[in-house]
Order: sequence, then structure tokens, then C-alpha cells
Amino acid sequence: MKPLAEVYKKSEFSSKEFYESDYGPLLESMGWTILLKVDDKDCQGDSRILFRDGNRYGFLIFGWGSCSGCDSLQACDTFEEAEQLRNRLVHDTEWYDSKENCLRRINTKDWELDYSWHAEETKEFIAKAKALLSK
Repeated sequence: MKPLAEVYKKSEFSSKEFYESDYGPLLESMGWTILLKVDDKDCQGDSRILFRDGNRYGFLIFGWGSCSGCDSLQACDTFEEAEQLRNRLVHDTEWYDSKENCLRRINTKDWELDYSWHAEETKEFIAKAKALLSK
């Protein structure tokens, strides 16, 4: 993983202060290839990401908001807090040892019990992930 101070460069802040709302650099700092990313099209919602790390494939779904009261990244005041958030997202990523096993999980997961099932973007993510993993 890359240090967050390298991916979030802000000259107007000291090296200890942190204020960001863009999850892109945080996700890229994990060092995994992002194969697919589907975000809700609103000021708050969820992101769904399909990763590849060598022969492993995994996916992550997490929520975000529009202010520091409802968004974990915007609530971070220091790089240490942002790294703790990244560690939680790393921990929450479901990994599978092959493309086939990840596809099997996506096909057999009871998505209707998932909190994000109501969003069309979740259905879009599932369809696109199945197509990518079936190749």
C-alpha cells in the first residue's frame, strides 16, 4: 500500500492535517487493480468495486455521504484516521482465490438481503461484474 500522504498531496495543509472527499486516491493506494467501479449518482450513496490482485479477485461495497457528519473520509482530520478508514475498507473486501470463485460468489450471494439491493447501480454492478468475470 502507498502512504496516503503520497496520493493526497495538499500544499495548503500541513503534513498531519487531512481533508478529502475523493475516495479514488484512497482506493488506488491499496495497490489493487480496479476492474470495475459503479457509484450511486447522487451526493450520498454507495460505491461498488471489483478488484484484482494477482490471481485473486474481490469486491467491496461501501457507503459515503455529502458531509463530514455522514461520510467517513470527510470525517478524517488526520492521515492516521484516513489510514484507519482504508484499513477498514481493506478488511471489508471479500477476496476469492480465482476469477471463477469470485463469479460463483456473485452468482450465489443473496443480494436481496444486502442493504444496497434497492439501488439500480447494485444491479448494474452485478451484471457488469458477471460479464467481466465470465471472460
